[in-house]
Amino acid sequence: MNKNRLVMAVDGGATKTTLVIYSKDQEKLFEKTSTGSNYHAIGTEKVEKVITDLLLDAYQAIPHENIEIVAFAMAGIDTDYDLSTVKAIIEKAFNNVPFHIHTIIVENDVLSTLKGITAGKPGALILSGTGSIAYAINSEGTIVRTGGFGHRAADEGSGYWIGQQIIRAVVKCEDGRSKEHTILKDLLYEKLQVNHLGEMLTWLYRSEYTNAQVAGISSILIDAVNRGDTIAKEIALNAALELTNLAETTLQKINITNEPFTLYLNGGILQNHSIIRRLFIENMRRSYPNLSFELCKEQPIQYIVNRALYEMK
Repeated sequence: MNKNRLVMAVDGGATKTTLVIYSKDQEKLFEKTSTGSNYHAIGTEKVEKVITDLLLDAYQAIPHENIEIVAFAMAGIDTDYDLSTVKAIIEKAFNNVPFHIHTIIVENDVLSTLKGITAGKPGALILSGTGSIAYAINSEGTIVRTGGFGHRAADEGSGYWIGQQIIRAVVKCEDGRSKEHTILKDLLYEKLQVNHLGEMLTWLYRSEYTNAQVAGISSILIDAVNRGDTIAKEIALNAALELTNLAETTLQKINITNEPFTLYLNGGILQNHSIIRRLFIENMRRSYPNLSFELCKEQPIQYIVNRALYEMK
């Protein structure tokens, strides 16, 4: 096996950061996971430390210092300013470690995942997890992005958005502004282990609050839909419509009309919420009957490894 040609892949998310080193023959030589590395959440200095520590551990663990391709797939790269900021962080981190690097790639994590899936061929990745975002590549190599601007500006159809809709529906019901009973109240209180609206609001506004926790509330939606809850059905329908808008807009940007094209689906909502996924696919096929759909099955880091190996070729 050719162990002299190595790639490094880094999947830097909001909650964890994974670094792996593979040979060109796809033999894994090193893997370690640390805490999150989204600089918007923890600041540039802490991100530099997370990356530096992982690099040092990798350098000490393997008898190779020459890395041909390094692919950083980082959450929080949404603007040119973000990209330059993260590149500067990574450059500082590598100054602390005696690796010799031929090529460093720094990209938004979803874009890097799409390139790892398609190896540069046409396709689109629609992601709905805590947030929602889409990237697509056409046959000319044009790359477009839609969404992914965070919960304050967008993220419609995401786990956070669904959790927020559930909370609002329950608050309206408890406050008397909605006359329609919803089982979402009982399911929400059971999930949060609270007994009434006051306790739920205390949970919502506590200092330990995170968007991921609100996104986690979305898990109760399927149960409510299966029990025939009207409000839950409406939330599921609207989530699918929002994701349909996200995907259709993305395809329009690269002039996809009726030709065969593949949408890759990822994230907890599209992976695990079968009702929303089914509604989304039905919506898309009305406008694009020749689309095919594939669920992403690999761990996220594997797609980043594939991205680096694709660049090596």
